[in-house]
Amino acid sequence: MSYLNHQSLPATQLKVLNSALCLFVDKGFFNTSIPDLVKHSGVSTGSIYHAFKDKQTIAETLMAVLLQQIDNEQQAILSQHQDSWSRFYAFCEWMMQTAVEHPHVMQFLLNARHKEFMPELPPVCSSKPFMTLRDVIAQGMEEGVVRDMDIMVAAASSFGGIMRLIQLNLDHMLERPLMSYLDEITQTCWRSIAND
Repeated sequence: MSYLNHQSLPATQLKVLNSALCLFVDKGFFNTSIPDLVKHSGVSTGSIYHAFKDKQTIAETLMAVLLQQIDNEQQAILSQHQDSWSRFYAFCEWMMQTAVEHPHVMQFLLNARHKEFMPELPPVCSSKPFMTLRDVIAQGMEEGVVRDMDIMVAAASSFGGIMRLIQLNLDHMLERPLMSYLDEITQTCWRSIAND
């Protein structure tokens, strides 16, 4: 099932980007060729080169579109939940559900060595979606439900456990389905920063 659905992009570009997402995770950026993308996406070589200058441009476009789509999904969550605990829980549920339904997305974000093939890219953890997660914890501090502490420590403590559990799921190390851990992991992570 394809993850990217950016409304402003032509269908052929989305096919190539969704294929690149899968292939860059499965084979690695350097081991993925344009013929691989042609075969996987069903888009002709000419159409790929017409839409994207080269494989590097595909990777850069993929990252930009992926981060924009994640930001859009996060903004929808923020609009539906007002307090920091509800937002934290909803973000954790969304991240875990995305890992279940679209494992290549999480593998690309968490495991791909982006700097090797996109050296100019700022660290992914400094991108807007990751800053939004941090802002939810900062909101909790403002509300008085999260202890006053270094924001990076608080963000790492709260979302780090979620990310680790997602990684364990991607590595097929969990005994149960990932979503069955949702309540326990969110409550455990929140308690690590909660202002009791």
